[in-house]
Amino acid sequence: MKRLTLILLSLLATVSAAAQLNSYFDRPKVAVVLSGGGAKGVAHISALRAIEEAGLPIDIITGTSMGALIGGLYSIGWSTNELDSLVRHQDWGFILTDRINPNEIDIDSRRLMNTYPLWHAFTFGSKRNEGAGFIRGLNLDHLFDNLLTGYLDSLDFNKLPIPFACVATDIITNTEVDFHNGYLKQAMRASMSIPGVFSPVRMGDKLLVDGGMRNNYPADLARKMGADIIIGVAVLDDTLTADDITGPADLIFQIIDLNTKNKLQENLDKSDILMRVDVKGYSAASFNNAAIDTLLRRGAEEAERHRDELIALRRDLETKRGKWDTHRYAHRPQNPSSDSEREFKLTAPNQLLLSPIAGVAFRFDNEETGALQIGARLPFSWHLPMEIDARLRLGKRLLFSAEHFFYPQGFTSPSLGYTFQRNDIDIYENGIRSYNVKYTQHIVKFTPINSRFRRYKICAGLRFDYYYFFDPILSANNTAIVLDNQRFLSYFFESLLDTEDDWYFPTTGTHFRTAISYHTDNFVTFDDGPGIPDLSLQWRINISPTPRMTFQPGIFARMLFGEEMPLPYINALGTRQRIIDQQFEFPGAHSISQIERFLTGIHLNFQYLLAEKRYIIIRTAAARHVGSIKDIIIPEIDFTSSHFIYGISAGFAYSSFLGPIEGHIGYSSLSPGLNFYLNIGHSF
Repeated sequence: MKRLTLILLSLLATVSAAAQLNSYFDRPKVAVVLSGGGAKGVAHISALRAIEEAGLPIDIITGTSMGALIGGLYSIGWSTNELDSLVRHQDWGFILTDRINPNEIDIDSRRLMNTYPLWHAFTFGSKRNEGAGFIRGLNLDHLFDNLLTGYLDSLDFNKLPIPFACVATDIITNTEVDFHNGYLKQAMRASMSIPGVFSPVRMGDKLLVDGGMRNNYPADLARKMGADIIIGVAVLDDTLTADDITGPADLIFQIIDLNTKNKLQENLDKSDILMRVDVKGYSAASFNNAAIDTLLRRGAEEAERHRDELIALRRDLETKRGKWDTHRYAHRPQNPSSDSEREFKLTAPNQLLLSPIAGVAFRFDNEETGALQIGARLPFSWHLPMEIDARLRLGKRLLFSAEHFFYPQGFTSPSLGYTFQRNDIDIYENGIRSYNVKYTQHIVKFTPINSRFRRYKICAGLRFDYYYFFDPILSANNTAIVLDNQRFLSYFFESLLDTEDDWYFPTTGTHFRTAISYHTDNFVTFDDGPGIPDLSLQWRINISPTPRMTFQPGIFARMLFGEEMPLPYINALGTRQRIIDQQFEFPGAHSISQIERFLTGIHLNFQYLLAEKRYIIIRTAAARHVGSIKDIIIPEIDFTSSHFIYGISAGFAYSSFLGPIEGHIGYSSLSPGLNFYLNIGHSF
């Protein structure tokens, strides 16, 4: 009897559970439709949070472009808090480019990355169509690899925690392609491939680009998946007028926007509740922190305006079908951690390191005027891996350089390089132009020891320099001085440690460089006497007491030993743009100033982050230069002496895509009066 009672109770419980489950599945299915819109799509996160807070279940998600990204992540278990943290803390300026991750490359590759703002990687062989967009999307692919952990295999999107579908466009046939299965990463990547910006995704005979070109608000797709009720979120701009189109970018987005109107109104009309977020003033590329904060807020404000509709919809469903266990069917994070402050760093090797690269950089400053540099890197393999790096600089200073690197098994990457440059520079002394010198220089450098790591570099080898002075040196009183052409054979050693977090505006880390050279004209002596020992040191550390404020104390020194000092090796101080190898930056200097052979100095820079990418910078320095080592060992302190120099400058800097834009006003004892310095672009 007792056993029979237990069996009956079990049957009753099973029937009750089945009834509840049938009640759940019998109720109308609720779908959320997320439109495309690039950066504006972050507003979808706030709308999803409002739907959750209203207690509504989400049975289906469809999306296009950014809506596919947000919807796809939500469908596999990402919570709205995690998505909020992701879009706020992700470095979109890096993710939406093919730039190499600085944490994965050596110092020389970091220099290349921070020299060329415009560059392109070439592919050969079977990698067709990868060059059909300005951005190949390598960093975006790596981000997807991190975000979609556990869902990287081919699968049925209807079997995800929340059934999902997204849209792409076949650019060959101009037809819509709906993704219900396959590789989730590939589907999301195709859906957000803006034509001409991102390379298209190839699938068989299809070449897929942004789904917004055919269906920017896929409500019809949600209906086909069985949706009875559609809650839509649209982040759509009004079409630009003739007065609004002021540049190439506006024209491109206008063409794309016109294409996205295809069946748009018809799909919008399918919505039971439609949230149209105010995105005025923002574009698909507005991924800066201030824009993301505003768009998230506007999404929340639009959702709040529909709060009563959402609650009324929930009550209507409850009235018709009875209450359901929203917790049981609510969205559950599937990720190993629910830490809302997670940041995802790309750890996969960047394939650009293996690709031929060509880059272009340009700059302007009021000392050297304009300059353009073209660079290329060509990796290849013969009996062992090799690489050729070349660059051509056009401007007042003409330069061509080519270096051949060998990569045998071992700790070093030997290289052989040649450089030609033409210089036309004014040399100042005590604030007065001493002379103008024009010359060409040929450099052949063999570096058998060349070990490069992520943060450290050490190299040593032999260097040949030939200087041809093709015009007489003109002194301040226009007296012509004819110099003989000069040849040098030098042994060199250099060690560089760089742990700074930014190339131009660091806030943490240190920069420490030491160099030792021995200059001769016959491998042993110089001008029938001893060779010229050349020792230099630069050190800087970054101290940030607050996230916005950084102090940069440091020291610099260079000492030259020898009876006679050739012109090409004189100590020199100058502006931030390095014109000659031995030049040290000195605040307030407006040109290259010649100083004595023994130089020691200190500097203290102050950097304040005024707003995103905008800095106030103050630089100070003091140095002493003398002609004898005895004066260094037994110093004579006289701050009024011409051997003691100081400088200060203050200005504003903006970290732009094309490189730093800086303007400084400074004063130094090297030259009379205030000096103004303007720089636009990367240093090269």
